[in-house]
Amino acid sequence: MTAPAAPLSSWTPTLPSDVIVDSGVLYIGATPFSAHTGGLKFDPTRTQRQVVFDGQRTPIALLDRTVEMNAVLTGTILELSPANFMVVEPGAHTSSQPGSPPGASQMQPKAGSLMYAAGDYLTNVRAIWQRGDYSYVQIRFPKAICTKWDLTSVDKEEGKIAVTIEARLDMTISGQLTGNPAWVIEYYTAATP
Repeated sequence: MTAPAAPLSSWTPTLPSDVIVDSGVLYIGATPFSAHTGGLKFDPTRTQRQVVFDGQRTPIALLDRTVEMNAVLTGTILELSPANFMVVEPGAHTSSQPGSPPGASQMQPKAGSLMYAAGDYLTNVRAIWQRGDYSYVQIRFPKAICTKWDLTSVDKEEGKIAVTIEARLDMTISGQLTGNPAWVIEYYTAATP
């Protein structure tokens, strides 16, 4: 093998053409989910394990396997409407607690210790990004649930709601195995996904 010519650079005569541009849009089903700020982040979050044995001094090829997967989408939304509250608080419901001011609409999170019902999960959560050639790429969670959210506000700015949505494997699909990933990446050559 010959040594590369200096200086080292990723520059090639062909410029990068398959790049993701701009911040992307988060969809829940067919509907964009709130205005957001700061872009979106996808993390496949997988844990790999190397089979180890006495006398092994370095990791060895072909002895790795994935032992846990927990794909996560994160972003910051700007609107906490009642509909958005139902997304970030799985199983939330309308409520009428005593002492509420007249005319106030109440919503309450699901009670602790209760298992989530099928309807508490989100369906087809999609983070969609435009590519440099005007096509699209998306990360899609067929089933998902919001596992964390928090609201931050500061003087002279809009409130920001940081949201974490995790993929969940849908075991109601025929042939589904517990080791399958709960997400998929999809490329669209058409102008709209």
